[in-house]
Amino acid sequence: MTMASISFLQNFLGYLSKWQCLSTLVVGGYLLLVRTLRYRRRDSVAARFRYPDRESWARMTLSDAHAIQLSLAELEFPQVFCISVFFALFKTYGIPTISGLLVATGQLSRPTTASKRAADTGVIITEVVLNKPDSSRTIDGIARMNYLHGRYAGKISNDDMLYTLSLFVLEPIRWTSRFEWRHITDLERCAMGVYWKDLGEAMNISYESLASSEWENGFRWLEELEDWSLAYEMQKMVPDDANARLARATFDIALFNLPTSLKPLGYKLASSLLEPRLLKAMKLGEPPALYVGTLNAIVGVRKFVLRHFFLPRPYFKRVKWFSEPDLYTGCSHFMRYTAHPWYIKPSLSARWGWKAWLIWLAGGVLPGDEKYFPGGYQICTLGPTALVSKGGAEMEKTREVLKAKRAGCHFYR
Repeated sequence: MTMASISFLQNFLGYLSKWQCLSTLVVGGYLLLVRTLRYRRRDSVAARFRYPDRESWARMTLSDAHAIQLSLAELEFPQVFCISVFFALFKTYGIPTISGLLVATGQLSRPTTASKRAADTGVIITEVVLNKPDSSRTIDGIARMNYLHGRYAGKISNDDMLYTLSLFVLEPIRWTSRFEWRHITDLERCAMGVYWKDLGEAMNISYESLASSEWENGFRWLEELEDWSLAYEMQKMVPDDANARLARATFDIALFNLPTSLKPLGYKLASSLLEPRLLKAMKLGEPPALYVGTLNAIVGVRKFVLRHFFLPRPYFKRVKWFSEPDLYTGCSHFMRYTAHPWYIKPSLSARWGWKAWLIWLAGGVLPGDEKYFPGGYQICTLGPTALVSKGGAEMEKTREVLKAKRAGCHFYR
């Protein structure tokens, strides 16, 4: 080897070594930044809201509880919270007294109405949970929900209502523990307990079935609710034809935009997400062990990657679920859909973006068709077609009660 070749090789190795050192510093610095910021939002909650210890949780306000829960839904775990709420509703169909009533109404068992019923339920719950507790949209949402439920007075038991409420607060916690990079903290659980206890009271749900009549904070209420809910499941979640009928209808909605050739795979993967008792109650076969194992492996890798390699979602990238009401029409648009594009604005991205192309190629439906109300919704119009804009007097009574109670309220024992 000539001297020139040796000199070139030495220079090249030196250059490469410098780049290796620089890249090591950059990667190391990024990983250190992720580690520093990953848990900062979680660890700042106690100081930011001034709840330094469990004794202080008793004075948690509904407003603070909502803000803590909102951060989880918009910033920390938006996708898991969204999916878990869908499956919480789905899980109620494993109780024959609930599924039998829903089948009798025809709203979920008929394909023509099932997707709208599911969409309306999702819109109302989202409006109620994500808007501030004393806002007109939250109060209108609760008033609308109470009016629609009022039609079934005497047909659905308080315990079935309480069980449904329990799933909407407990399933996001369970799904986060199973699928996300961290668990929900006890303080966050307390906030969710405060919020959902108040919501249950606003819905006129009695807590007499729980072991106690007083709780020192939302965390203790949530613990008792979970114990009761699990016991109720063991007793009431049994196989029934109505359960199976709703399970098939709901899976059809969830997998509507999946290509036909992939739907069998979709059904097996969806079944892999369900607990054995629920599978049995809905007369669904056990998913293949290979699917369950693959799903668990993917979840494990995702958890590790998110925890160690991804920066937390910044506030400006928070997930938005609905638009502000239009100044002229008073209508809002929803921003996500599962099967049919109910209340979705036919924007350029919604009709021509890459997701729209995938849906179109799969034979799905894009926003713009008038029967899916592309002009948006008003809360008073949500629900079955026969009840559109009805219930004004009943809703106004609920509004008056909630407006007097909700502003700045604390945890009620």
